[in-house]
Amino acid sequence: MSFILSLLSFMIIGASFVLLVVRRDRYNYSLPELAALSFFLGVGFASYQLFLYYLFGIAFSFLNLIIVPVVLFILVFSRYASKPERVNELLPDISGFQRWNRTEHLLAAGLLIQFLWAVFLVAPMPVSSHDAVANYALKAKIFYFTGGIPEGFFGFSETTVAHPDYPLLLPFLMTWIYNFIGFNDLAVNMVMPVIYLAFMVLVYSQMKKLFGRQYSLLSVFILATIPQLVDYATIIHADLILAAFVTCATLYFISYIRTGDRMRLVFCSLLFGFSLWIKNEAMVFTGAFIAVFAVFIAKSGAYVRKQKLGDMIVSFAIITAVSAPWFAVKISSAALNTDIVFSRLTPEYLWQNIKDIPILLNLFQQEVFGPKKWNIFWIMFFAGMIWKRKRLREDECFYMMIFLVLSAAGYFAGYMATTSYDLFYVVNTTISRFMLHFCGIALLILAFLMHDDVREIASFSTGGYGER
Repeated sequence: MSFILSLLSFMIIGASFVLLVVRRDRYNYSLPELAALSFFLGVGFASYQLFLYYLFGIAFSFLNLIIVPVVLFILVFSRYASKPERVNELLPDISGFQRWNRTEHLLAAGLLIQFLWAVFLVAPMPVSSHDAVANYALKAKIFYFTGGIPEGFFGFSETTVAHPDYPLLLPFLMTWIYNFIGFNDLAVNMVMPVIYLAFMVLVYSQMKKLFGRQYSLLSVFILATIPQLVDYATIIHADLILAAFVTCATLYFISYIRTGDRMRLVFCSLLFGFSLWIKNEAMVFTGAFIAVFAVFIAKSGAYVRKQKLGDMIVSFAIITAVSAPWFAVKISSAALNTDIVFSRLTPEYLWQNIKDIPILLNLFQQEVFGPKKWNIFWIMFFAGMIWKRKRLREDECFYMMIFLVLSAAGYFAGYMATTSYDLFYVVNTTISRFMLHFCGIALLILAFLMHDDVREIASFSTGGYGER
């Protein structure tokens, strides 16, 4: 029960932002979208709250943690208690509802089984893998038992704390849950299937607005059953969380491009901003997003370019406001990154990495053609791009491809700049995790490419096709 209450506290924080700041009359959300989006925003705001506590010397105690969600809950309750007619804002619009057909029931059943299987795998297991313990669980344990971030933490050596420069969202998430349940590595592990579920629900809710119900269910089913993604839903790692935030942020941006709805851009910006609290690699995705936004403005008509430029400034301001405290402390503390040390990146070292590019490409193709981890997902993706290559230059596909290419180029540059080990070791131990970051974006591109062909199938010929 205490674990469920900890999850509800995240949702209260996130839902308070949506209900009090955004409101239904400014953005039409469904209940599933509200629940999943509230959870992710709540996790982000809770991490922000804990970091501000650290900056102002406030202890990470249970009472200090819950004061914010309790106050927000009172505000939300007062809003709807004072005017009960506002409760209608929370109710879904069912005027155009259509009964689910057999295909939809089968896909939904498959998704439910996959989620329950992830729960079954996690339930008896404590936090156990090396990276999970060293990079996340140990930090959360330190924060919980010391009641905050110890002085000088970001200057600790690698022999004391692994990667002190890593963003802290996942350790903060675990610390928050520990304050509700006590130190329990069995229970805290259950948050990963919850993140997996929220990821799928939010992707489905957004895709439904773009494509309609049936096609969205099929797309989410393909994403949710990728073995690599499910594996990371059963272990404490930040890679699945980063994939969720980046994918959903991109979906909101695509929706903004299609509709011009600024609230979707606000959600997009918040998710990108909070992604910078998850992993260092989020800097690549955020930079690619800003570049794609600039391309979108450049391609817009002259009469809306000034408005879109204003939207971009607001988006950048949100990302900066959300991420600034973390980067300010990280830079001022000179937290070390042992993977890329530019002082060691001599021309000889760089040349050796360049000569090892065939190793990188070989390991990459092993992942693409590796059904054990990916089914045939990447084969479908690259085949779809070849088959529908002309479509890649059109509409939303054009912007998503730029985003994908720029992000991939950023990761490639990171590999070329690595100084910790030889390139084979670095790529062999990271490429499958890094490809997980991209699988949601790849699924979106594939969904746009294949939409017109799949809708011709009888089972997917009804159910509406989203916002146009």
